[in-house]
Amino acid sequence: MAEDASLEDFLDGGDESEDGGENGTSARDETAETESEASDAEASTDGVDPAVTTYAWSPDGAACAECGEVVERRWTQDGILVCGACKSW
Repeated sequence: MAEDASLEDFLDGGDESEDGGENGTSARDETAETESEASDAEASTDGVDPAVTTYAWSPDGAACAECGEVVERRWTQDGILVCGACKSW
């Protein structure tokens, strides 16, 4: 079995030094700033569909929208909650 790799094995050993930033900042400082800006852009929720429920549990039971049987567990099918017997799996 091969020996485990260290995280340092994956670092880019490029030509930049840590102290050699253009404006007196280190290369690591510049990278961290860029990553922060990128994560802010990715955090935008424009165009993201909201999560939808696919299952409902009612401790006292609820009627199946298809057959009317009162059951504790119902699944979403065509926008309505149906029991396991009515659900087309």
